[in-house]
Amino acid sequence: MKCPPILATEAERLQALAQYGLADEQPLPSLDAVARIAAHMFGMPVAAVNMIGSDHVFFAASIGIDKVDMRRDVSFCAHAITQSEVMVIPDATQDERFHDNPLVTGSAGMRFYAGVPLFSPDGHPLGALCVIDGQPHPEFSHADRERLLELAHMASDRLELRRVEVAAAQRSVEPTAPGERRYESGELYRLANFDALTGLANRGRFYRHVEEALACPRAIAVIMIDLDGFKDVNDILGHIVGDAVLREVAARLERHVGPDNLVARIGGDEFAILLPDVTDFLEATEMALAAAAAIARPITVDGQQIRVAASGGMALAPAHAQDPMELVSDADLALFKAKAEGRGRMMVFQPHFRNEAAARRLYGMEIHRAVDEGEFLLFYQPQVRLSDGALTGAEALIRWRHPERGLLSPAAFLPSLERGPLAATIGTWVLHEASAQAAIWRRNGRPDFRMGVNLFGAQFRIGDLEQDVREALQRHGLPPSALELEITENIVLNHDDVALAALERLRDSGVGIAFDDFGTGFASLSLLKRYPLTRIKIDKSFTDGFLASKQDASVIRAILDMARSFELETIAEGIETSPQQDGLREQGCEEGQGYLFGKPLPAPQFEGLFAASPHLAASA
Repeated sequence: MKCPPILATEAERLQALAQYGLADEQPLPSLDAVARIAAHMFGMPVAAVNMIGSDHVFFAASIGIDKVDMRRDVSFCAHAITQSEVMVIPDATQDERFHDNPLVTGSAGMRFYAGVPLFSPDGHPLGALCVIDGQPHPEFSHADRERLLELAHMASDRLELRRVEVAAAQRSVEPTAPGERRYESGELYRLANFDALTGLANRGRFYRHVEEALACPRAIAVIMIDLDGFKDVNDILGHIVGDAVLREVAARLERHVGPDNLVARIGGDEFAILLPDVTDFLEATEMALAAAAAIARPITVDGQQIRVAASGGMALAPAHAQDPMELVSDADLALFKAKAEGRGRMMVFQPHFRNEAAARRLYGMEIHRAVDEGEFLLFYQPQVRLSDGALTGAEALIRWRHPERGLLSPAAFLPSLERGPLAATIGTWVLHEASAQAAIWRRNGRPDFRMGVNLFGAQFRIGDLEQDVREALQRHGLPPSALELEITENIVLNHDDVALAALERLRDSGVGIAFDDFGTGFASLSLLKRYPLTRIKIDKSFTDGFLASKQDASVIRAILDMARSFELETIAEGIETSPQQDGLREQGCEEGQGYLFGKPLPAPQFEGLFAASPHLAASA
């Protein structure tokens, strides 16, 4: 058994812990709800908020725990407080630190543990929020970690309120000047309840108001709002400008919702609105849309105009939930759905969102098996030259042949895959599988065939993408020009410096770099200048309305003009009719893909498609 390390700041940490007035026999009732929600949210039999003393641990709150060994030396949470993020032990019997731990080998029978440290305002770890099971869990996804972190924030807020109350009680008996005492108590209260940057209610105050409103009981609506493209504001204009934008957004939301409603900053660029006595979905939606419109107006900072948009999710009580955390979680699920379907959207929670979230989690657990059993496969969608319909290449698209659910499209499993630990592994498999197929087709009569491969963000973070690409080309005897890597705005923004350097070296070697879904994001123009692109892919949403919408036609003309200015090639996605092909060709778009030329197909059927006719548009 490996004993937990002692922090270098242990003395200061214990001093910080003492400020909360907690002891073995004195749990903190306000944390009971956090433990209960954690157990329910993750389907675990045990959840606890553990405080780590000098030589033992004690529960500030717990659910499902019998009498256990409380020594610090055997505590999993004592390990968790030495980390800054979530500590996950999928199977303690397989972990060298814990396999012979008394909590694992004894009557407690611990197998799974996930814990996140709880910090004091000055950064000292006090303890941890954890969930525990007697069964192993091989997959605890990125989304699960984020939800546990969110609950940890909630627990920290309640702990901070406890510290404020203890400090105020101590000051009430100290011989301090009355005016000074009132000032200090007021300052502590403000820090515990309000966001320092915007002056809005903070996360803890918002959750408490939701709890109080539902305790009545009372009909309420919760709206979660997230700014679209705000990371771009920070990255390009700097955090000082970003902070000014957040303050202005906060002020607009407060003015918009009025004094009878509560606006809070939940964290980062996420805000929340509590609307008491709202029972009508339409009323909540109108309020959310009006809030988004207020945010969308230009914001002037240091003489420059900045525009940000917002996505939102809504949930109502009692229609959707009567538990405070479940209601907020429902609004978050609606927000997730809104952002997944496109920016600037507002979505009301629907019960099937929970099923979709559960499916994402289930798929995340099953992906390990799918990799081991070889259940993933590639389909190929043809890409053609618009001038004559000649086949130029294909885009490789992943599918999952699930043993129970049949053939699954990427929409069913990509969110779980992209957030999971195997994204880089599967991305490398796609790269090699697609390269092998390209080599076969180039040897069998298509010497100039080009294969497009979509990248996962994890491939920039884990392993060596550049080396993986070079190995794939060498192993399958392909020239660099046979491969085109497709990237999206989210990938390059989330892995900016690392992605830029790797892609520049690959581009210099002759590998193509295509910018997918161009025109749908907020940073596309700036990325054209920075990134070593060879091709722009025009998003299907513009192709769909190209002939009927002047706006879409204008966007496509602008994209094609920019591409020519930057000496980039273009390909339009989603071409379904001959008039679309003709119109895009006349505007100067070189290539296209879509159902007009062929749906994504397995390799044998794809071979049959282009063997039947070298000019796919003519055969459609």
